[in-house]
Amino acid sequence: MQPDASHIPDGDPPAKSSWRFIYRLFVLVTYVVAALCLVVLGVATVAFLAYQHVTRIGVTGPTVAVTVPEGATGQDIARLLEDHGLIEHNGLFRLALRLDDNPQPIRHGIYEIPRGHSATQILHQLYDGPNYHLHSNQVRITIPEGLSLVQMAELFERPEAFLAAAEQPQYREALGLETDTIEGYLMPDTYFFDAIPSEAEVVERMFRHFMQVKAALEADLPEDGSMDFHTLVTIASLVEREARAPEERPLVAAVILNRLEIDMPLQMDSTLQFALNKYGQRMLEADKEVDSPYNTYRYRGLPPGPIASPSRSSMEAVLQPAEVDYLYFVSNADGRTHTFSSNYDDHLRAVQHYRREIAEQRRALENP
Repeated sequence: MQPDASHIPDGDPPAKSSWRFIYRLFVLVTYVVAALCLVVLGVATVAFLAYQHVTRIGVTGPTVAVTVPEGATGQDIARLLEDHGLIEHNGLFRLALRLDDNPQPIRHGIYEIPRGHSATQILHQLYDGPNYHLHSNQVRITIPEGLSLVQMAELFERPEAFLAAAEQPQYREALGLETDTIEGYLMPDTYFFDAIPSEAEVVERMFRHFMQVKAALEADLPEDGSMDFHTLVTIASLVEREARAPEERPLVAAVILNRLEIDMPLQMDSTLQFALNKYGQRMLEADKEVDSPYNTYRYRGLPPGPIASPSRSSMEAVLQPAEVDYLYFVSNADGRTHTFSSNYDDHLRAVQHYRREIAEQRRALENP
């Protein structure tokens, strides 16, 4: 006789199942607590290392002259220190400012700051005041970002003297360039001089500043060797010329890199403007036929070199582009922002929107 299946126990007894559930819950809670402890320990370790790095007593090295302009904020000064290679990242100086119990105003002027000092040591030196004061009669020269050498030269009374200074072979030799120009390798910034400088002195100062920025950024180049510094500056110059809004620089960099990866022509007006020295003018269809290695409508890949002097922000955007699959961008007709697209159909719709907006703006100007 077969036993009644309805009386055969199904699974573990209730008491045993309950204990098993409690055991599993205990194990889960243990893992969660252990994971939280590891996270807390990791955060605490990072915080301690950052604190130690910011406050440690460094080894005094050679000094670097840093000019703190009038009205500079803590963030401005942090970026100056990073640009001059005195700190590894501007966040270290901002952390030193926050950790300081008695923050004091930092006076503008020229500081001789030793290499090797911590962010806190540098901060205290800045509190002590400048080694040299910026006087009201000091000469201030501002070189905007995104200018070509020819455009920079036009800022001076003797443009030919500026260009002649930039053509001196020692600059190309210092960079190891095979080109016959240092286009893109003069750092745009505001510079102070005790007297009206010669064009050669301005070029020298700009070049030295660029080399300091170069030294700070080279460590961030891809380890696989897929990008050398000349490539970085070349792409950054395109970003500088194409992007108007700072927040769009990583997006423009992504478009350029995405196109290069699939061997898609860059087709950028900025390269045509450089090839034809035709700035601030509308590019015509005939312009796209010019036989120049800088014509990215006609030739694939990057142009032979930079088309302008990029800012550090544009160079950083190339090193850390946005993680997007965009291949196109077109102006929003506001002179500042762009619409980015991943496919051609979306791009065409954005182009049509741009044309409508431009047409409306023109009608408004004709019929105020």
